[in-house]
Amino acid sequence: MTVGEKGKLTELQLDRRVRERLLASGTLSAGTIEAHLAGLQDLEEQAEGIAVDQPALGASAQGSRVEPDLDDDGAE
Repeated sequence: MTVGEKGKLTELQLDRRVRERLLASGTLSAGTIEAHLAGLQDLEEQAEGIAVDQPALGASAQGSRVEPDLDDDGAE
């Protein structure tokens, strides 16, 4: 297996598409990936959630949209 500086996996090797090819060819082992993932810090408490509209899923993360009341001229 080829690794980057200081024995760490490179960003390219961690890319899912590349990683799958490396695993299939035997260039990268599942144990190496598991060891890398186990060594990552848990930063969940420092993360901030954000709401993103998902119109393709048929639901809005921000609730239903309220349309403004318009008069006959199209003004609010």
